[in-house]
Amino acid sequence: MLTCRYQATMQPTTKSDVYSFGVVLLELVTGRLPILHSPQPTSVIQWTRQHLVARGDIEGVVDASMGGDHDVNSVWKATEIAHQCTEQASAQRPTMTDVVAQLLERLDLEKGRTGSDANKSFFSNRDSGDKTLATCPATR
Repeated sequence: MLTCRYQATMQPTTKSDVYSFGVVLLELVTGRLPILHSPQPTSVIQWTRQHLVARGDIEGVVDASMGGDHDVNSVWKATEIAHQCTEQASAQRPTMTDVVAQLLERLDLEKGRTGSDANKSFFSNRDSGDKTLATCPATR
């Protein structure tokens, strides 16, 4: 999914990157593709907004493969962040610095909930400045 400005100019901006990240975050939360075809074509952005407004139940949009192994508040926050990232007006979108700070805050809360070092499952060593994905062999 592309922002309207990017489609018009074909010039990426930091705000179009934020938008794209928001779409990816919604894909991760929902386990769905960016464009859904049931019953009519709709974006994962519109789909999550409609489901959350209509039902107010985050579990209705969460990827079933999570198997309930998540903190509802953290998933709400991740979805909220994704919706901020995908605001139509680019000026209303947060910076990636703000997005990362908010997600790391939620990650720390999730780590406290599970009693494990959740960072290690995604990042090789957050404190050393190395942000390489630990689960991706090609980046080690």
